[in-house]
This record gives sequence, C-alpha cells and structure tokens, in this order.
Amino acid sequence: MRLLALDLGAGLRGGQRQTALLLAELAGRGHTIRLVVRRGAPLAEVLRTRGGIDVLEAPPGPEASPGLLLAVARAARLFQPDVIYAGDSRGHGAAVWSRASSGRPLVVHRRVFFRPSGHLLSRIKYRAADRFLAVSGAVASTLAKAGVDPARIAVVPDGLPPEAFVNAPVPPAPPFRLVHVGAFDGRKGQDVAVETLALLARRGLDATLLFLGSGPEQPAVAARAADLGVAGRCVFAGQVDDVAARLATSHLLLLPTDSDGAPLSVVEAMAAGCPVVAHAVGGVPEIVEHGEAGRLVGSLAPGDWDRAVAELLTDPAERARLVAAGRLAASARTLARTVASVEAELEKARAGSGA
Repeated sequence: MRLLALDLGAGLRGGQRQTALLLAELAGRGHTIRLVVRRGAPLAEVLRTRGGIDVLEAPPGPEASPGLLLAVARAARLFQPDVIYAGDSRGHGAAVWSRASSGRPLVVHRRVFFRPSGHLLSRIKYRAADRFLAVSGAVASTLAKAGVDPARIAVVPDGLPPEAFVNAPVPPAPPFRLVHVGAFDGRKGQDVAVETLALLARRGLDATLLFLGSGPEQPAVAARAADLGVAGRCVFAGQVDDVAARLATSHLLLLPTDSDGAPLSVVEAMAAGCPVVAHAVGGVPEIVEHGEAGRLVGSLAPGDWDRAVAELLTDPAERARLVAAGRLAASARTLARTVASVEAELEKARAGSGA
C-alpha cells in the first residue's frame, strides 16, 4: 500500500509519538510511506533517524494556509497514494482543503475528547473522511454526536512498544515519589498536582513531584509551587527519552487532566508498574477499567486529590494491587495490536474506494 500520512503537530506529544511508532511499524510491514510534517517539527527527525519513511516538511500555519495546502496537494500528486492517513486534526483539514483526498480514501486518527463544531466548514471536513480511528469509546461518542455515521468509526486504542513494559525497584519511601507526564498547556492539571503536593505536605507526608514535559504554562506552575512553599519538592525535567524508567521508579502518577481522549501516559505508567490517580474524564475510565486498575477522582478540587493520593500513599497493599492490575490492563494495549487494527482499517478504506 502507498500511504500518504500527514501529522502537522508542532511538538512531540503523545499523538506524534504514536504516529512515529505506527508509521515505522507499517513501513516495516512493507508499506510505502511518505509523511508530511510541519517544518522543523521534531517528528521529522524522529522518523528520519529510524529510516524507511520519506519525510516532507511543509510550511507551518493553520490547516488552510496556502503554502501548506500547495505542499500537500503536490505531495499527493507526485506520490499517488492508495490511502491518505491523517494523524491529527490539522492533517485532516489539510488533506481535505488541499483536495489531496479527492478521489482517494481518507482515514483520520482522532485522539481528542471534544465534539467537532457544527459550522458548515467543519461538517464538510468531517464528511470527507472515509474512516475515523477513535482512541477510545468516549472519543467515538463525540464523533457520533457530531453527526459522523457510527459505521465509519472504529475504536483503536493506542498501544505501547515492548520496551515500555519495564520492571524496576521503586526506592523506599519517604519521600514518596510522585510523577506527572504531560505538556504544560493549561489542560493537563499540573497546577492541581502542585496544590495536591502542598496539601500532602501539610498532612506531614514527605513527597516529591517530578514533572515530565514542557510548554508555555511551566513558569506559572513553578511560581505557584514557590508560593505554596513546595518548590524544593518539585523537579521540572522537561521532555525526556526515558519516560518508562522514570515511571517505574515512582510511587504514583498524578493526571488531573481536564479533558483527554485516552492519555498515553496512563497506559505507560501502568505498563511500568506505577499506580495511577487520574481524573475521571473522557476515555480515562476505559483505560483504568473504572477504578479497578487505578484510582479515579471525580473532580479537579485539590482537596479531593489530596484525599485520594494520601489514601494510596499510606496503603502499600492497595498500591501493590493496583500495580498488578495495571500491568494486566496495559498488557492488552500493545503496539503490535494497534498496528494490526490500523492496517486493517486502512485496507478497508482502500477496498471501499475500489482502488
């Protein structure tokens, strides 16, 4: 299969990392792939390093910017793909507005948990896709509520490569080692995590908080930690390559995200043996099996998070149970299974087009 893939994210977040893993595996299965990325995006270097994929850098800008649309249209004309795959919303839009998907099947990966807007251009954009790959049932529900035919939606959870499943001893507590994984974009709840850390300190629980990720809101979070007197307990490590190893040596992952389709960090933590405390929003309950493989918090109130985290920190037997349950739940979310499902959906789209 000749696959023209588009992922126009500016950073290297969970969705871009999944795109990199997925495309590399598909190339390894013999598919010919050309990837269009935003100029200067780290995803380009990641896939060039791995080899086997032709990477084209397009001008940055909104999904309908003229330079981007010309680049995508030219890539489709020269490459003549059997299927177009969009790994993010901008890629979806660029495939439609450039008319690259005209006469070719378009498969869109949907990872975000919000309902598409109902305005005319949005309706055109979502009607143009042949298949949607939703990372959770919650994401699929938002598409269906926006008018997408459920027959065009398949739930395909993101999966992890074998190296994400690690087993390492956790240093003894105290201090308890808390960790948060996610971009500082104002949505992942780092401010709630800091407030929770301060409340734990007032209880007399000795804990530290490691932040893995970067973004524009980091200075504000760091300032809030200083105001609360817990700056010395926080470590801002930025984006790192050894996420699994750091999760494996932590006592709890905190994820007070306010909206998430299916956060990969939750699956990564479970695979690494790090118990999860997460906000019960979007597709999160599907991953932690409604509290059986992690602890769900029903609000973003720091007091609720303080109580949930304190209960687990003072109950090593329950943490051990969650480690075992989390590993079992994560074992079903492998990259090999995801790739096989995506490949089947791409073939289904190609067959439906008559190509």
